[in-house]
Amino acid sequence: MPHKMNISRRSAITLLAGGSVMALAGPVWALGAAEAEGLVTSIIADLRTLVDKDADPVRFLDLLDRKVAVPQVGKFAMARNWREMNSGQQDAYQAAFRGYISRTYAKRFGDYSGEDIVVTGSTDAGSKGILVKSVLKRPNAKDTTVEWLVTDRLGAPRVADIIFEGISLSITLREVFGGMVEKRNGNIDLFISDLNASEGA
Repeated sequence: MPHKMNISRRSAITLLAGGSVMALAGPVWALGAAEAEGLVTSIIADLRTLVDKDADPVRFLDLLDRKVAVPQVGKFAMARNWREMNSGQQDAYQAAFRGYISRTYAKRFGDYSGEDIVVTGSTDAGSKGILVKSVLKRPNAKDTTVEWLVTDRLGAPRVADIIFEGISLSITLREVFGGMVEKRNGNIDLFISDLNASEGA
């Protein structure tokens, strides 16, 4: 599980807005709260089905490709290292990232079998999109807040980040990947190889 960082919901959205996830070309579409909440509701329904089928990472990857801005999240997670990679490394990294993020989601949501996530509303985040709020209800345990940043700046609405109890997954990945590259003395090829072998965050 990613380490806990002192990042507020407002800080997470601000960082994403200034980074690669939200710095997308093209027109700003008229995303509404109902549409954003509908997307998240559909993802939650898909997650229930996936968890019932043992949280297969391959199925998670299909869900991510359809409903999450995976390439943009991957680019954001690499921060300045992205600009230092050649096109071949960028392609290899994005392929490795797709597998890594699917394993991460499978681990994160695979523990929630028999529990429920309920959408409770949303907040307009302006040009950044819509922040959809939900609660993970756990028997005999405190409810967990899960928020979903939905953007339509890619065209069709996509999730750009998931925030667990104030902890941004995208920003967590950015810190984790930065540390991984640093530990490998900036060797991007070695980082990509190790990312392929990793079980996820």
